[in-house]
Formats: sequence, structure tokens, C-alpha cells
Amino acid sequence: MTLTTGLWSTSTAMLPRSPEHEAMHRCATWCRSLDPVELALPARALRDNNVAKWARDHGLIVEVRSSGDLATAIGTGIHPMRLVVHADGFSADELVFCSANLGVGRVVANSVEQVHLLVSCAVRHRRQRVVLGASAVDAVAAVLNGPRLDLVGLYREIDSGKDCFTGFPEMVGDLIAEMADVRRRHAVVLTRVWIGGGGFDFSTGPEDLSELGQAVEMTLDDACATLSFPRPVVVVSA
Repeated sequence: MTLTTGLWSTSTAMLPRSPEHEAMHRCATWCRSLDPVELALPARALRDNNVAKWARDHGLIVEVRSSGDLATAIGTGIHPMRLVVHADGFSADELVFCSANLGVGRVVANSVEQVHLLVSCAVRHRRQRVVLGASAVDAVAAVLNGPRLDLVGLYREIDSGKDCFTGFPEMVGDLIAEMADVRRRHAVVLTRVWIGGGGFDFSTGPEDLSELGQAVEMTLDDACATLSFPRPVVVVSA
């Protein structure tokens, strides 16, 4: 019986994974390799039903950059509070719908005009969390002065000429310096560093991901220690 069980276990282990298990394994490997850096999943990845299920079950952050992305995310059952909406990809009416009607978790705003639009549609029973993709002083002030808006972090995409392995750690240092300046000017401590770009996609292997996560963490440690800034959460966009 023991021999039979052992042979059965060995042969079963050699069988190829099902599509569902393969998708779950891929997602789990990405998140585990990057940890403690968080992964923001692009909405288009949810077209794979198995990835969508894994994202729902594990509460992953999902980025939406267009109305098509939004339809995909909502259609696969992602809770609106897990969505990060990039305002540049939406019309004014669509952005109002995302914030006031859906109650999405975060909006990445890239202009003072987008911030003012969020202020105009703010609802009394909730506060809208905002991540700024613009470094302008007036954009920061617009969020901080806006009723029922909370500035929680900064978003940047690295230049196309840099890959994520060099660009992400460098950008982390730059953003911590910007966040320290916001604290100095406004007495507000931001808690999210958000980075995208640099060809960062699902072809990146687990060893490279682990190396990237460690490089980001080392830069974060150094920048926060130098500027006496509380460690924020770092999120990267795939």
C-alpha cells in the first residue's frame, strides 16, 4: 500500500498543471517574490478567468485606465474599493461616475482640473482617496484643500529609456524626497509610493522579481532613514 501510494503521488506530481492552477501559481509567485512590495494588477489581466478568481480571492489591487478596463474589473467581481482609476483615461462624466457612484478606492489624478472635478462630485458619506501623478505644488494644495479628499500618495512612471530594475529604486528615492517636502510644507504624511513603466510585465521571472523587490526595499530604507520619513507602502504597476 505504501509503495502504491508513493508511485501514485509521484506520477500525479508529474502531471501538468491545469490552466486554473497555472494562473494561480503565476500570480502567487509574483506576489511572493515581490513581497513586501505590493503588486497592482492591470485590469486586462482579468480577462483570464482564473487570474480574476485569484485576484478576487486575495484582494489584489486592480488598475483601470479606461472604461473598457472598468467594465472588465466590475464584470469579474472586483470590489470597487480595490480599484485604482487613472483619471487620464476617462471623460469627466466617467470620472464622476467612478468616484461618486461606484466609490472606487483610489483615483490617480494628474492635473489640478481633475482634482477640482473630484471635489465637485464628492459625496457626503465618504472620502475619496487620491494619488497624485503630478508634482506641481498647486496640485498638492488642491487635494489637501478639497473637501472630502484624502491625499494618500504619489504616482510616477519611469522614463522609457530606463528599465524597472534601475528605474524603480531610483524613483523610490525621488518620491520619498517629494513626500518629505509635502510633509514639510503641509504637515501631512503620505503613505503610498506608486511606480509604473520600465517594461515591467508578466514575463519577469521570480528571481528577477525578488531582486527588484530587495533593491526597492534597500533604497526605501536609505531614503527614509536619511529624511527621517515613516516607511510608506510601495506599489508597482505591472
